Amino acid sequence: MVNTLAEDGRCTYDELARVSGVSEATARRRLGALRREGRVRVRAVIEPVLLGLPVEAVLWVRAVPAGVDRVAAALAESPHVRYVSFVTGERQLLALTAFPDEAALHDFVTRSPWLDAAASVDVSMVLGSLKRGGMLAPWLRD
Repeated sequence: MVNTLAEDGRCTYDELARVSGVSEATARRRLGALRREGRVRVRAVIEPVLLGLPVEAVLWVRAVPAGVDRVAAALAESPHVRYVSFVTGERQLLALTAFPDEAALHDFVTRSPWLDAAASVDVSMVLGSLKRGGMLAPWLRD
């Protein structure tokens, strides 16, 4: 069942049942249990350009030590931030962002309230994406 979902997360309970050799009710119940246990999560990965956000950038943020959590929380709350995580090295935070235009990106990295707790922000423009979110299951790599 899990392999089938990994190949096509849109398959129906009927398809899952047929592949697994169980009834549709059993497939529905088993998937429900896997989701409740946190063993399976269903999510959609949408290209930002389809949402009117063609400008993507990676932000590497170095924050003053006392401000790391505040900056992280502010980034996580922003609708322009698709992903944010703590990292090691010279910077403490990595954020993947998407904007409607370069002016909006510029405003974000020069006028956001969280910047008072940031020592530096390095911006790398994304030229193209080869893969979005998640890990490709080993049985799908070939």
